[in-house]
Amino acid sequence: MNTPQVIYIMADNRSGSTLLENILSKSQEAFSVGELAMLKGHLLKEGFGERWNWNCSCGKPFTECEFWGPILKKTYSLDRENFFTKVNWNFKSKALAVNAIFPSLFQKRLLRICNSEKNKKVIETLNQLYNIIAEHTGKKFIIDSSKNPIQALAVYKQRTDYNVKIIWLKRDIRAITASKRKWKEQNKRKRKKLSKQMLDVFYYRRLCYTVSKLVHPSDIIKMDYESLATHTHDELQRIFTAFNMQPFETPKFMELHEDHTIAGTPGRFSKRPIEYDDTWKKQFHKHKFSYFAGGALNKL
Repeated sequence: MNTPQVIYIMADNRSGSTLLENILSKSQEAFSVGELAMLKGHLLKEGFGERWNWNCSCGKPFTECEFWGPILKKTYSLDRENFFTKVNWNFKSKALAVNAIFPSLFQKRLLRICNSEKNKKVIETLNQLYNIIAEHTGKKFIIDSSKNPIQALAVYKQRTDYNVKIIWLKRDIRAITASKRKWKEQNKRKRKKLSKQMLDVFYYRRLCYTVSKLVHPSDIIKMDYESLATHTHDELQRIFTAFNMQPFETPKFMELHEDHTIAGTPGRFSKRPIEYDDTWKKQFHKHKFSYFAGGALNKL
């Protein structure tokens, strides 16, 4: 079998990563695991995932899932104390602000975080999972939409028996801000001020930028959600060419089909046409200054 290749989708929340991984899952050469970073949390029924009871997208608990069950018996069941799937990092706003202005100063710090003892254990778990998944599925590509930029860097720098390619999926900062505020309102969470939320989104993007500079140019694609949603066919051609993936018919809908993915947007459970949604602009009708400020941040 050819050396397996992980396609890691690096993005902020509410950026369209679930759409992209669902599109790529339609390839006969690929298997999508969804957000692998959240596997441990789903097993413990902790953190994000309560809306689907932390189950696999097939509807079953992971230990009972026909796909994940055998894999977890070889990994999680044998050594639960050392089974970690999410890297540890915690930057405060001031640190992220410094990174936004001077990203080159943060590169060594990011590498140190990736090489910490805790995060080395995470990568050991992920290395094991990637290889077992590749062997179990026989697929050339594993799609991991974990999003986390630090995890993307750790996986890329400490890979073992597989190759890693990264897709940095970006979305309009104002759209992400509006979507996050809407999500918090729907889930009865305390919302931040619009300007503060927008700065947090900007800082996260700059963190992704810093990580992108530590990846070889041939191993990363930068893509906009807006282009993915409106010119899906053209964006897929870019991926086919860059990652040597066999072309497949461009899907018109986002839908699950015998998938066994972890986490993702709740909307993945219903069949939806792939189209651009600009309803987020309504949240800025009374915040013109923030709207134009966000447009300026998009260009940085």
